[in-house]
Amino acid sequence: MASSKKYFAFLLFFIISGCSTTRVDEEINTAFTISGDESIVLLSNSYHTGNQTELDFMDCLNTSISKKQNTFEIIPTRQFQNLFYPWFEPSTAPQSIEDLPKILSNELIRNQLSEMKIKYLIKITGETKTNASSGALSCAAGPGGGGCFGFAWWDDTSAYNASVWDLSQETSVGNVSANVTGTSMIPAIVIPIPILARTQSNACEGLSDQIVSFFSN
Repeated sequence: MASSKKYFAFLLFFIISGCSTTRVDEEINTAFTISGDESIVLLSNSYHTGNQTELDFMDCLNTSISKKQNTFEIIPTRQFQNLFYPWFEPSTAPQSIEDLPKILSNELIRNQLSEMKIKYLIKITGETKTNASSGALSCAAGPGGGGCFGFAWWDDTSAYNASVWDLSQETSVGNVSANVTGTSMIPAIVIPIPILARTQSNACEGLSDQIVSFFSN
């Protein structure tokens, strides 16, 4: 009985201390404007095109920004890449603001961007990674039934930055970022109970809030 109380006290400590923490930052380099008939596009800086986790993050960001404002249009990343294929794939897209003039020197690309009224390209960099993990779970089955016992935990960090590029001026007008850390855990007394920090979804919400706020200034 005493050991069970100690276990639950230990578990409660981790649940309380395992909450996610979010830090957001904003930097504006120059004045900018956007009107209701103009559009933005989000592009990822990742070369890991098969990384479903980061693809899901971009989908989340597109959806979240669309829902949180009606000031401007947002063209979904995958739709944009398909329309401009192969120019804005991870291996061919501009990786920094210095690379932008080269791709915009292509008259076909420049005219299509203008026709679609795409004023800003927002370059997303960052990733979600596991920093540390510990513990173990053991599961077994027998004639009388089965179950799992143990405790496992891991720390995740989701850190993302959005650089806002003005396509007409070929310059960066500012940056916003979101950094979320959290501890996930799986305690088990017969039945495993996952308690997840969901750092990436929190980073999506934090960064989308920052982007919407950036264009509201």
